[in-house]
Amino acid sequence: MLRRWPHDINGVPVYHIHESLQRLERLSNEFRIVALGSSGEWPTPGTSGWWDRIEKVMNFICDENGRPKCKLHGLRMMNPNIFTRLPLSSADSTNVAQNMNATGRFGIYTPPTQSQRAAVIASRIEALNSAPVWIRREQLDLFEPMTCRV
Repeated sequence: MLRRWPHDINGVPVYHIHESLQRLERLSNEFRIVALGSSGEWPTPGTSGWWDRIEKVMNFICDENGRPKCKLHGLRMMNPNIFTRLPLSSADSTNVAQNMNATGRFGIYTPPTQSQRAAVIASRIEALNSAPVWIRREQLDLFEPMTCRV
């Protein structure tokens, strides 16, 4: 289907993270934006195995400065613990629709209507940004406190 896609129409193909990294490379060379979908062995975003795989994907698609080769769209990645660590240009999920009736998550003040609860969840998400760049694990070690030996 991608070979038949009319390139004068902007499209966003999905790279399922269980697929080969070579497919991701092809997609990033042909399309301005690639969507990342959790699948196969890693169907649930945010799990430890998922993070291990996403690390490989990000290390592959990002340059030495942590910038992705193309824009990335995260599917089901609106959890702030996820999108704030990834250099996504956009993301989507069903977070608001699934959680606006979970009144226990609001604490002492629970907005009375579904639309108000949805607005609160959306505004909490909108208050945060995606990571500007991908930080590799070995780069994180640079931020660890230094210990001096005398």
